Amino acid sequence: MPPLYEVLYLFSSAQGHLVEIKRLDQPADAPKDLVYQWLWLQRRTVHKLHFVAMGTSLDDQGPRQLRSFAEGALWFNEQAGEMRFSSGRTIALTPDPLKSLSKSLARMIALHLS
Repeated sequence: MPPLYEVLYLFSSAQGHLVEIKRLDQPADAPKDLVYQWLWLQRRTVHKLHFVAMGTSLDDQGPRQLRSFAEGALWFNEQAGEMRFSSGRTIALTPDPLKSLSKSLARMIALHLS
């Protein structure tokens, strides 16, 4: 069975995991919001974030990526990330350059996509 998705970004924290996936089971002309999805995985729940915009900025540590969502904003570079939810809650994130999901996280995502 071919994989349903590819992991593009993976971040971890004590509170949960943030992952961007590219769905491989969608037609070539599918809307981008169906193909590319940002998911917040916390305990046994998956929350899809609603993408708004992306950009980059420079700070004293170099370039940083920005992703804006209806639910908040994510800043990250190769060393660190920070998710600031609209509620005011801020979570420090550690990027996983290998993008290796545990079996339980992979299962959560597969269930979410089914």
